Amino acid sequence: MLPKSRRIPRGLFKPLLESRKYFNSIFFSLRVAPSDIPRVAVSVSKKVSKNAVIRNKVRRRVYSAARDLIPILTNKLFLLIAKPGAEKIKGRSLKKELAELLKKG
Repeated sequence: MLPKSRRIPRGLFKPLLESRKYFNSIFFSLRVAPSDIPRVAVSVSKKVSKNAVIRNKVRRRVYSAARDLIPILTNKLFLLIAKPGAEKIKGRSLKKELAELLKKG
């Protein structure tokens, strides 16, 4: 799991959602906003799965993969929004997709 100091607090979600910088991949959408340290947040809506257990599993997998990618991140806020089908991606393919998406941001 990503350390709490590297996660985005709820209060900073509004500037992220208003940000016009965004990037897309097959399973994720990325919103980017300026910051003093790199921070990551993950949002998984009910469009991905109606089942909360599955949504939480996706969120935990993404946070775990993002933990390994923190050293390559620039000083920005990164909001990863899961798209339908994200519950099927696992392991190395998840890390690879997140690395490519975060490098774009």
